[in-house]
Amino acid sequence: MFNRLLQLYPNAISASKPIADSDYFWIKNDKNYIGIPKKDISEIEISLLHTLFPIEYRDEQFPLSSIAKEWREYLQGDGQLPSTQAKVIRFIHFSISDNRDEFLFDGWEEAVKSLFSNEVTIVPFSRSQGVIIEEQSNVCITEDELFSAIQAFESDFFFKIHFYIGRFQEIDSTLKSLFSLEQTMLKLSLSEHPEERIFTREKLMPLYLYRLIPDTEERILFADVHSLLKDDLELAETIKAYIENQSNATLTAKQLFMHRNSLQYRIDKFIEKTGIDIKSFHGAFFAYLACLHIDDI
Repeated sequence: MFNRLLQLYPNAISASKPIADSDYFWIKNDKNYIGIPKKDISEIEISLLHTLFPIEYRDEQFPLSSIAKEWREYLQGDGQLPSTQAKVIRFIHFSISDNRDEFLFDGWEEAVKSLFSNEVTIVPFSRSQGVIIEEQSNVCITEDELFSAIQAFESDFFFKIHFYIGRFQEIDSTLKSLFSLEQTMLKLSLSEHPEERIFTREKLMPLYLYRLIPDTEERILFADVHSLLKDDLELAETIKAYIENQSNATLTAKQLFMHRNSLQYRIDKFIEKTGIDIKSFHGAFFAYLACLHIDDI
């Protein structure tokens, strides 16, 4: 059977153990593994191979509890919603990069669980991505606490990690849709801001909405701002940073290594050139989307 698969998928590789590469789908028989490039295999074929070879690399690499398996089948497959006493939960999505081949999931799982005051369920989807399921309680982990833990994680496990902190949601029929949407937001954050470590809905919403605007409408909506600032991209970056820092001039000046008076001059210059009052909510929101458009040009 394995020889036949190698013939069907000429780019597939055979190995005595799986290689740490998320671009491959791994299956095994009693002794050997075959890695098939995900770009060469369809969802239907993956489903068929799951049936023929029920023991897959991710199960063997990450021994899961029964509840973690139930959550994974629910979130990524056709499984039923796991039974739980919790009424409200949230997903904290994680993505790991630059991890070592000998990544120790047990140690990582123990370290993550130690951050939470209540029991959490960790569901890995691959060597690089997964989700933490946290029940709502009086003491839930904060963004600052999670950020403080990142340095320790990256030092102890020698990888980079990114978190998307989802919102609390009642356990109902919309839960899976929320999970899928938050996965989309995670992918957006990784592609657009790989240098950032933690993202939330609030941080990503302007970028998410901007990406929904058709290209033709973008060019029309932001044409005047682009025309005024196309030769002064540094000004656009300054205004973008100012808005991202909640219009805090002191913090923005420090971040950009400039004098506060110089920053104020640039703010006044932007308002004068564009006619957009970025000190108002609506003006700041539109100006931020316009700066995102200029970044794309």
